[in-house]
Amino acid sequence: MNAKALALTACCLTLAPAAVAQNLVFNPSFESNDGTLPDGWGKFNTARMRTIGDGLTPATVTHSGSVSIEFPSGTDFSGFTTNVFNPMTLEFFDPPYVWQGGDVTVTGWYYIPSDMPLTANAGIKLEFRRDNSSIATSFETLSITGHTNNQWVQFSMTITDQQMMDAAGAFPPFATSVTVLPLRFGASSSTGTIFFDDIELTQGAEEPCLADTNGDGIVSPADFSAWVAAFNSMSAACDQNGDGICSPADFSAWVSNFNAGCP
Repeated sequence: MNAKALALTACCLTLAPAAVAQNLVFNPSFESNDGTLPDGWGKFNTARMRTIGDGLTPATVTHSGSVSIEFPSGTDFSGFTTNVFNPMTLEFFDPPYVWQGGDVTVTGWYYIPSDMPLTANAGIKLEFRRDNSSIATSFETLSITGHTNNQWVQFSMTITDQQMMDAAGAFPPFATSVTVLPLRFGASSSTGTIFFDDIELTQGAEEPCLADTNGDGIVSPADFSAWVAAFNSMSAACDQNGDGICSPADFSAWVSNFNAGCP
């Protein structure tokens, strides 16, 4: 192998993102909006969109950008939903779902001020819908309460193919979309508030990114050094062309994988 050629190639590499599962939620951070509602989202009862500097109490907090959603007190139920009609597509904004197409994971971030602890319960619900919009099955978790000590905390819920089969496998037609609903439940006299932001949903496993040899989530010149180390030690990460062996041909394959980018 030509060491000078390797060094020349390494100097010309630039940063590229590694593989990430595709988010299926439209407007997950609520940044696109009409000043009252985020595009692609509807709301129930006292739930409201919040913007940095809007002058409301408590002061707006966001995990990213300048917009989040808040569920203040004053009702026994509030929330947001993606089950909103899209006049451009004549369909709903609900993310698509493929029956037995891989596990579904919903993630997001929530924030509860320490001086306004939640005495109700909050969380996330997924409603899996058929083509006619009827609900085939649903799953929810409402374990959030108290406060987060003025910090953003991540939540996650995964629904497996097996769970879907157990819940709805005997009742075709099967679901083709999923409604995402961050929620708050409790007595109308409950107090406290909660903010949500950056709510995403994915289905299936991430596609492998062979060029990310060191596994740090970024394709960069450091991965070239990691590939050379893998080549020298004949480890599995060296095999970039999938022929089951580590050889000089894998260097060309690694360069090709890098240039192609990650899924």
